[in-house]
Amino acid sequence: MRFSAGANTDPSSRKAAVSVNDQQVEISQAGKPCELTVSSNHESVDAAGGDLSVNVRASATSCAWTASSSVAWMSIVSGREGRGNGTVAFHVDAVSGPPRTGNLTIAGQNVQVDQGTGCNYTIGGDTFVLDAAGGDRQVAVTAPAGCSWTAQSQTSWITITSGASGSGSGTVSFRVAPSDGPGRAGTLIAAGRTITVTQSLGCTYTIAPSSLNVGAQASSTSVQVEAPGGCAWSAASGAPWVSIASGTSGSGRGQVQIAIAANEGTARSAALTIAGRSLTVSQASGCTYAVQPSSQQVDGNGGAVVVAVATGGGCPWTASSSVDWITVSPPSTGDVAQVTLTVKANPSPARTGSVTVAGRTVTITQASLCRWLFAPPSHEFPASGGNGNVLVFVVGGTCSWTAVPNVSWIQITAGGSGVGGGLLQFVVPLNSGPARTGIIVIGDENYVVRQGGT
Repeated sequence: MRFSAGANTDPSSRKAAVSVNDQQVEISQAGKPCELTVSSNHESVDAAGGDLSVNVRASATSCAWTASSSVAWMSIVSGREGRGNGTVAFHVDAVSGPPRTGNLTIAGQNVQVDQGTGCNYTIGGDTFVLDAAGGDRQVAVTAPAGCSWTAQSQTSWITITSGASGSGSGTVSFRVAPSDGPGRAGTLIAAGRTITVTQSLGCTYTIAPSSLNVGAQASSTSVQVEAPGGCAWSAASGAPWVSIASGTSGSGRGQVQIAIAANEGTARSAALTIAGRSLTVSQASGCTYAVQPSSQQVDGNGGAVVVAVATGGGCPWTASSSVDWITVSPPSTGDVAQVTLTVKANPSPARTGSVTVAGRTVTITQASLCRWLFAPPSHEFPASGGNGNVLVFVVGGTCSWTAVPNVSWIQITAGGSGVGGGLLQFVVPLNSGPARTGIIVIGDENYVVRQGGT
């Protein structure tokens, strides 16, 4: 028996049966393999990225396929899976670095995606002005990592010393040769950017002196300028208290006269520019201080003493006490300031202390709160000497006191100090000479001791 089978265009296998003399013969036919193609195997996109798509063509509607990305910067938006004909939409992220290539696998086919450069370059400056001496300069190049660049000089007298090439951010260093001729201009290229270098006339200048130290009083002085003939220069002051009296400009050799105002404040300095050179003027402090009063008497109860300080604006000063019974309050502000001295009550004999205000001494004299009385009021001894007893009475408070003889022949034996009243005992030795008088200072009072002579 002979039979024929038609082509199977479906990918699925199929079966059929043929009857022969009441016998069935089963026939199986395999499915046609799926044929899958894509509309493009190569796509390109610029640095901004964006959305793209690739069409899938299938030989049958039942043919299944998938789509995937090999890189993180490309993602499948739609069409990750499908059957039959379809479309795969995908997104490419923006790039801020060098060009890159990624791959998609769509329906078993490789699709290459090339993305253009995202390198952007900026430089720290595109204009440089140098004097005739030339010198070294630097230009910062800013670029994303992986972005390469180069630097080249376009002028013979400009030399790249480092950074002729780089990747990402970096620095180009270049050197400008000295000039002894007319002014000139040249260029160099760094990371695709043009840098212009201008160099001034090859004139050399010196000034003497290059610095000045002056007193606080008003004064004037001159500065000598040395330069080749035809080389122009100028002079300018950077402070209002230093002025150019003459010679604000010149050519070749010349002189600049400067005037300096009197200084009534703290030490100061100013910078002048003469013929492109810096001249520093340092002036001594002109601060003066007047303090009133310079002395003050205070009663035993204490109190406040106001001391005024007159000085120039900005002139600093301090105030401090040398004793613990005088305290200093913070000064007020202004050209005429004041400080308050607080004097504590005095439970002791009269006393004197000092306060230093703006470098000046203010003397404070304070009376005692107490008065001392003695019994007997004085002592008389014969030439043979003897023992003395004095009752000490304190009026007006409980004040401390000490007893101090002003002569060596009076010797304290007991009660040499006390608080409030007390008994003072002393001895006077034999006097083999003329009559004599001594004093025992008790508190703020003098206790008189007289002794006859032989």
